[in-house]
Amino acid sequence: MDISVLNVDRKNLMGWIVSVAIPMIIAFLPVSETFTPSLKLFLVITIFVILIIALELLPRLVSAILLPSLYMISGLVPAEVAFGSWTSTTVWMVLGGLIFSNILDETGLLTRIAYYVIRQCGGTYSGAVFGCFFIGIILNVITFCNGWLVASALVFGVCKAMEMKPSKEASLVCFAGTIGATGCTVCLYYPGYFSMLEVAIREVIPNYSMPMLTSLKYNGFFILWCVASILILMKVYNTKNLKIHASKALFDEKYKLLGAMSVKEKKAVVMIVLLLAYLCASSFIGLPAAYGFMAIPFLMFLPRIGIGEPETLGKLNFSMVFFVSACLGIGIVGAEVGFGDFLTGIAVPMLAGKSTLVVCIAFILMGAIANFFMTPYAMLGGLSLPFVQIAATLGINPIAACMCLLYSCELLLLPYESAGNLIMYGYGMMPMKDFVKQMGLKAAIMVVGFIAVMYPLWHLFGLI
Repeated sequence: MDISVLNVDRKNLMGWIVSVAIPMIIAFLPVSETFTPSLKLFLVITIFVILIIALELLPRLVSAILLPSLYMISGLVPAEVAFGSWTSTTVWMVLGGLIFSNILDETGLLTRIAYYVIRQCGGTYSGAVFGCFFIGIILNVITFCNGWLVASALVFGVCKAMEMKPSKEASLVCFAGTIGATGCTVCLYYPGYFSMLEVAIREVIPNYSMPMLTSLKYNGFFILWCVASILILMKVYNTKNLKIHASKALFDEKYKLLGAMSVKEKKAVVMIVLLLAYLCASSFIGLPAAYGFMAIPFLMFLPRIGIGEPETLGKLNFSMVFFVSACLGIGIVGAEVGFGDFLTGIAVPMLAGKSTLVVCIAFILMGAIANFFMTPYAMLGGLSLPFVQIAATLGINPIAACMCLLYSCELLLLPYESAGNLIMYGYGMMPMKDFVKQMGLKAAIMVVGFIAVMYPLWHLFGLI
């Protein structure tokens, strides 16, 4: 038998053992007034499925359906609670966002933007590194943080165009592209994230609506931490002396091959402007921002517009939609069984009397630890409400707690902790040792930057 098959089977078996053993340990813990039977069952089911997702033991779509099904079948909550996330606008907003970004990709507009950015950055290796970083940010701005999948493919394409092999030089290009495309979602307008945070904050601040620039205002310095990380790594790798096949002429040629902007691309630009205009006006006209994502992407299929093709729908990553729904469901079911109150009961006595800085750092570290076991969506879906409750009990602005949780989504060390990082790592251009070193450097800069710069500014802004 092939040894590689045996290794895969052994890895899969170990994954199942871990996924079953940890929930079993929780199942044997004694119950109490605070740690109720319902709460214990909730943790057993949730951790079991989260580990399956983290260790990739089942297809994501299967795992996403399994979680609410187990909530219902076990009798923990009724069907309307277990599947209650499907009645929220977030799921349908994410679906619309995926359709929107897929259509933009198929028109060729996103590729045109990528090559244009790299050309403007000089076409050199250093220019390609920063070009890939800015590609991620720009694609996220115009696709409302749904462009990370496209950005990953474009960054890999840049590596291939420069004839790079798996190495620290290639990993730096991928690192820059990933933190721009995936990382910067912690400081850009991401409707899915915002919706989950809004729902939690409304438990304390009724009718609260998070403005589009909220995360940029409070977490925007993350972009500077990324730039600092890239500059340090470029110095360490001595990129000036690298012999890499990169030149402005190469990318000029690639851009030239795209030809003139097509009619579809021009229409796509109009759709982007229309969606941006609606999002900016939504707070003034009193309509939810979600409506823009639930309507405008579908206008692209109308006869006169004709940007979208029926085949586009068949290429959608529907498993992501189900996954988002499952993550939202963690928060809904957790609130139903009192998970927020339980976590608050543990954290408040430990943090009572501590300074606001200590509490904020505790929030960030709690999020970083949770990130080893949960995806960012699962973290925000399951921990937003408990963090809000803890902050409210300690007399801290709940928005600050949510910004700390959002910030902690990028305090990661391993590829599996984020889908964008996992996909980029999966292209095989980033050796694991380089990935860990690069992400470790960024995490250290993020913590120091928060203490030295962001926390004082949060005081200045009146957030804390």
